[in-house]
Amino acid sequence: MLLGMRARGSLSVAVAVVTAAWSGALAACSSATTSTTSATTAPAVGSSVPTRHPTTSVRACHPAPGYEPGTSTHHITVRGADRVFLVHMPPRPTAGMRLVVDFHGAGSDMNQQSVYSGFDPLADAHGFVVASPNGVDAATRQWRYFSVDDESFAIALVRELARRACVDEAHAYATGISSGGGMTATLACQASDTFAAFGPVAADVYIPQLCAEAERRPIIIFHGTADPVVPYDGGHIGRPSGFPIAPAEETAAAWAKHNGCSAGPTQTRLGSQVVRLRWKGCKEPVVMYRIEGGGHTWPGAKIEVSALGPTTHQVEAAAQMWKFFSSNA
Repeated sequence: MLLGMRARGSLSVAVAVVTAAWSGALAACSSATTSTTSATTAPAVGSSVPTRHPTTSVRACHPAPGYEPGTSTHHITVRGADRVFLVHMPPRPTAGMRLVVDFHGAGSDMNQQSVYSGFDPLADAHGFVVASPNGVDAATRQWRYFSVDDESFAIALVRELARRACVDEAHAYATGISSGGGMTATLACQASDTFAAFGPVAADVYIPQLCAEAERRPIIIFHGTADPVVPYDGGHIGRPSGFPIAPAEETAAAWAKHNGCSAGPTQTRLGSQVVRLRWKGCKEPVVMYRIEGGGHTWPGAKIEVSALGPTTHQVEAAAQMWKFFSSNA
């Protein structure tokens, strides 16, 4: 298993390595945004979440001021703290749009992740909304796993966009890389009543004591076998004395057991660098993409982060996630 309750302190070395890599490769890639301020206070975390249902409406929608098509910056107060996030709206907003919440890696930020992952062009083509939130640690932008503050922020973000940006609250999905991948997976444990599906990249977690009671949700996972930060075959994060983790496929198998899968995984080679693992007989689907020789990077990204290993272009994580999310949740 990956990233237990002591994860934040145990990941300090890995965070330093990743921070340096992100700073060098992505600093110039932040998207231009139209800055707006949404002076909103989040509702209580325990407020009700609507029953999930298919999105069928194609009615035009008029988002709140500041949520025009394109990318803009917004603020929300959560547990007394000012939290900031980007929102990318498609050209023609409609009622009941789906939402992808995209968590950046340690050392990166919301602007860099919105460019790096590549969801915005897909949102424009398919008519969904992308939110890219910022972590709060000014030095590392590390997400705080199993933290009520960051969990509350994620939940409040979904509800804010349901009220103001034509989002269907029942069709919100979480994804992210590295620290953001760990955040995604912990939300699958702690906020499965808010998010309909999950897509961690280059980091995963399943801790039975904390995840066992979570609702079953579709999950799609990407991980490189040459990841220098979160080892695919298990070991320690960052260096030999780092936090111990289980092999990536073992963690994926734990999610498969959680989702009631009866068999698998079957393996399908999609290219010289990509193998898809798909578990069978699941109550909710579990799919993993093993990137052979891949680093601690986002598959299909146009930006190379060479310090963190190779980036495959034989599969695009964003495109596969959107297809998976929209088909299964």
